[in-house]
Amino acid sequence: MEDYTLSIPLLTTTATATATATKEDAENGVSSSTTSGIICRLLLLILIAAISVWANHEASKGFKVTVINNAAVKDSSAGRRFHLFYISNDEATRIILNTSALVENILYPNHRDQSKKPVHHVVLQLAAGDQNPSTTKVSVATTSKGKESVYVISLSPSIMEEGNVKYSVISAIQRAMARIWLWDGAESSAAPPWLIDGMAEYIWTRAGFGHRDEETTLHSGWKDQFCCVVSELCSKSKMNKSGACGDHRKWTKSGGVCNCGDDRKDPKIVAGALGYLEQRNKGYVQGLNRSLRDGWD
Repeated sequence: MEDYTLSIPLLTTTATATATATKEDAENGVSSSTTSGIICRLLLLILIAAISVWANHEASKGFKVTVINNAAVKDSSAGRRFHLFYISNDEATRIILNTSALVENILYPNHRDQSKKPVHHVVLQLAAGDQNPSTTKVSVATTSKGKESVYVISLSPSIMEEGNVKYSVISAIQRAMARIWLWDGAESSAAPPWLIDGMAEYIWTRAGFGHRDEETTLHSGWKDQFCCVVSELCSKSKMNKSGACGDHRKWTKSGGVCNCGDDRKDPKIVAGALGYLEQRNKGYVQGLNRSLRDGWD
């Protein structure tokens, strides 16, 4: 009996130790399971957030952007610099999106504007040797893939040799995006090239490039051409309802009070005239662009 009595505490201690160990193992299992669950939930939330950010980014772009290094120039000094500074780090894509936003804010400040020109895809490339961008070192070509409008911006390779390459590239792409977003008239009634060039120049100036000095334009020997631009714009029935024209509604394309020469017009003078009309009636340039959707005449 005595031995039996003495063995009872030993059994109790052993049972207690076993129960405690079992409880700790159970708690550790629950804790491990809980931690794993929390980690899984956090990873899921991070994934959802990443997808949301990506989706918002794609939606904000509004159009697809492709940047390529033309095979004809990719191994040249200009091609290598273009790849290093503008393709490998997506800098070109950011420039396109930023310059596009500036143009859209000028032409379509109302993001729900039904007259907004459809732009689905923008391609940027260095021009090949057989291509010849304008004196502004940039050109824009329009193609189509089914119902999608595709615009190809070609930069002159010489732009990569400029003293201030960054400024030159942004400036050129800003001009190109202005041309892309501008309506240029219906096929049967296209706007005259001088007007599109001038509107692109106006937007480029509004974006912070060049000089905005309409008064200098008026008094620098270009007064007649300036007068002719305002006269021609205000003689159009679509635009002469604007308060910007005032007495200029009586002006005629043939001259009136202006001494008009040929149809060639300096884009800077056209931009100055547009700035003058915009000052007289805010929203004039937006209205002009909207009217060009249906044609010039």
